[in-house]
Amino acid sequence: MLKSLFLVMIFTFSAIASESVAFIKSAQGDAVVKRENTVIPAQKGVALFTKDILQTGASGSMGVSFNDGTRIAVGSKSILVIDNYLFAPSQKDFRFDLNLQKGTAVFESGKISKLAPEKVHFKVPQGVIGIRGTKFVVEAE
Repeated sequence: MLKSLFLVMIFTFSAIASESVAFIKSAQGDAVVKRENTVIPAQKGVALFTKDILQTGASGSMGVSFNDGTRIAVGSKSILVIDNYLFAPSQKDFRFDLNLQKGTAVFESGKISKLAPEKVHFKVPQGVIGIRGTKFVVEAE
């Protein structure tokens, strides 16, 4: 009985850990998603997960929609990491951490920014942007 409960817990954790947090709405030019040791061509409909790295080349761009309605447009020559994301409104548990290592992005906030703005962090090499508005453009050199 205990062994069965343990296996159920492992499978439940695996399913939760593998739930997508966003999907690609649009992709153009040289754009990929790096996931662990895999490089996935960025295409409309590709599911995104925590720890994914979105990377665009000189001719690339990507539009992403998160589960809470947040939208991000990633410009050319950019690297954006989805460090952490949790949208569990029934438990009032939220986390949203992005890291723009280089390039440009346009951020339009969704429900997490409205329900728990203190839980949204947008890191850039020069610091961290606290989300208090609904839309902004950021560039990291």
